[in-house]
Formats: sequence, structure tokens, C-alpha cells
Amino acid sequence: STRTRHHMPKTPPRTTPSPRPAKFELDPSRLSHLLGFQTSLAHVKLQKAFFSSMKDLDLRPVEFAILVLLAYNDKANQQNLCRSLSLSAPRLALLLDRLQERGLLSRERSDTDRRAHHVVLTTEGRRLALEAERLSHGMEEDVLAPLSRGERQILGELLAKIVRGARG
Repeated sequence: STRTRHHMPKTPPRTTPSPRPAKFELDPSRLSHLLGFQTSLAHVKLQKAFFSSMKDLDLRPVEFAILVLLAYNDKANQQNLCRSLSLSAPRLALLLDRLQERGLLSRERSDTDRRAHHVVLTTEGRRLALEAERLSHGMEEDVLAPLSRGERQILGELLAKIVRGARG
């Protein structure tokens, strides 16, 4: 039996790209019931604002948080930093190593518990923490512009309540 082959006619290559809508948006409505999805989208915008404000300081958000916590909390140790930032001990150790290599902090053995180490800012670390904190005021203004002052307050309170609840 012989098969007949159907040949597609050759079409000349396209010289201009096919027209596309100027702005193509996906419909996220099937995800809108997930607060995690909504907060992750907001987080992306807030991260951009953070990096824009802190670009000259070479700080990541978690490093910023560590420095500010240390600047305002005497006798901080690795355990309470882990708890405060919801970080694992190995992850925190890597972060502290990086900050220590930059000369921003040191670890000092506790006078009362030889197993514990206090994490202390150096003079340069304190200077950077205070500068970063100064820059942080207002850095989220553009992102939060759609919210009134009251809505911002409520959002902050609700997020804090979720965080407290998640820790037990």
C-alpha cells in the first residue's frame, strides 16, 4: 500500500514579529484568596524599595535587621537573634560570620554563661546600623501610598498578630 504524503506549502519567513498586546496581564483572581500570595507580591515591592534605599550600604534586609536589633538591645545572643528573626542557628551563624568579616560585629563570651556568646556591634557596625535605620524611615512610602495612615497602622498590627500567633 502506498501512502500519500501531504506537503505543506512553504511560507516565506516572517520579517516582522506578530503583533502582541502592549501589556499582557494574567488573571490572578484564582489566587486572590491566598494571603501568602498577596503578601509575597507586596514583599517584592517592599524589597525593591529596601534595596533602592540601602544600595550604598551593601546590606540585605536580614543583615539590616540584625544590626538594628544589636544597636538597641544590649547582651543579645545568637539564640535570641534566632528567635526574633525566625532564623535557624546555622543560617544565623553564616550571617554573623559575614557581618563579622566586614568588621561590623564581634562575638564575646558571656561572663555568666561560658557556653553563650553575646553578639556586639563594633564602632563601625553601630555607625552603619544607625545610618541604615535613618535611611529606613520613609523608604516604603511609595509602596504604601495607596494606604491611608490608619490602614498602614492596621496592616502592621495584623501582620504582627500573625507573626506572634505563628510563634506560639
